[in-house]
Amino acid sequence: MEDKLKNHGENIRLWNKNFFLLWQGQLVSMLGDILYMIALDFWILDITGSTGLMGLLSALTMLPRIILGPFAGVFVDKWNRRNIIVITDFIRGVVVTFVGIAGIFGFIQVWMVFVVGVISGLCSAFFGPAVSSIKPELVHESKFVKANSVTSFATSGMDMIGSAIGGLIYMTIGAPYMFLANGISYLISAFTEMFITEPKREKKDEKITFVDDFKEGFKFLWNFKTLRNVFLLASLLNLFANAAFILILPYFKTMPFLGPEKYGLFMAVIPMGMLTGSGFLSIINIKKNQKFKIYKFGALICLGILPFVFIVKNFYLMIPIAFISFLCNVIFNTIFNSAMMLVVPSDKRGKIGALMNTISGGLQPIGALVGGVLGEFLPIRVAVLSLLGISFIFTIALIFVKGSKELMEYESSDGTVEELIEKTNSIVLES
Repeated sequence: MEDKLKNHGENIRLWNKNFFLLWQGQLVSMLGDILYMIALDFWILDITGSTGLMGLLSALTMLPRIILGPFAGVFVDKWNRRNIIVITDFIRGVVVTFVGIAGIFGFIQVWMVFVVGVISGLCSAFFGPAVSSIKPELVHESKFVKANSVTSFATSGMDMIGSAIGGLIYMTIGAPYMFLANGISYLISAFTEMFITEPKREKKDEKITFVDDFKEGFKFLWNFKTLRNVFLLASLLNLFANAAFILILPYFKTMPFLGPEKYGLFMAVIPMGMLTGSGFLSIINIKKNQKFKIYKFGALICLGILPFVFIVKNFYLMIPIAFISFLCNVIFNTIFNSAMMLVVPSDKRGKIGALMNTISGGLQPIGALVGGVLGEFLPIRVAVLSLLGISFIFTIALIFVKGSKELMEYESSDGTVEELIEKTNSIVLES
């Protein structure tokens, strides 16, 4: 029966009980998160008047994910992933609900919000790798692209809705009730996720130390030369693209034909493009031999046209260019993420995913620093175009990585992952 499923994956449904429970749990807590962060930024600014404290809170939330990422990934591969998801959502639900109640009854303090930020960051360090690791176990491999696209579709939609209504809700009910709503959303997610059935994994008899386990994950990524090269180039691409995005707000403030009032509309176009791209992927079946071609052209179009957003001097031309760019962005990212789900073995997904998130996450503050410094010394438009130009160079290098076609189009029916590694490594060595 299992062989039948592998050979005729097109007859398998995406929406089984387990995937739906995971998907809706992410959806509910995602909307709560967006509203919570909007309320938090407004609240800290109202209470303290300090943008520095806003940045510090953001850093405190991110740091545990960056520092603990690889270690959390090792534990995720050893523990029950469903339980990790439930426990981390429950803990976040309890602490955020407490902050909401503290706000409603008037005894909330700024230090409480910072402590909750650290706890949330710690939980996220385990939650993210657990979700990434369990998802491929809940859907058939032929549905990986659709599974990622419907998740991206939903999160982009929540991002767009939350961003649009967050300020209005804050003005209507205030921050404490928004904190409470976020806490309740986590608790609802934790309750529904309890009913996910995680497939049993084979347990290794030999005892492996934490250090050995971590080394095993790093060794797998380093020795899989094509995956390593694709990931490193993608991380560098994102570093310079993120540096450029730091300068979007000052660009809108300094350009006479733009202004702050158009900034919100422009930023809403980004999730709208991603939402459309995700919707497109969720209703079509991409054939195996088309994956690399779509991945390649998606990346080229995304980074190839993005600089024109900052070249044209007409806001109504900027909108469609940004829309198309981010539509293509979600398409090539979804194909890459789906390939990752297939080529990384189940017992290594947590540690590999966490290791990648730590490296890419650690580059984010560097990108912010690079963008900020360039913005001080160069005209904003010149700085943005320079950074996006460097990103495009890395994009070209990315699509020409040896063995990437085999990586993006791999299916389990092609052979084992070890055979794929051997094949792609030989292609890399031939060059």
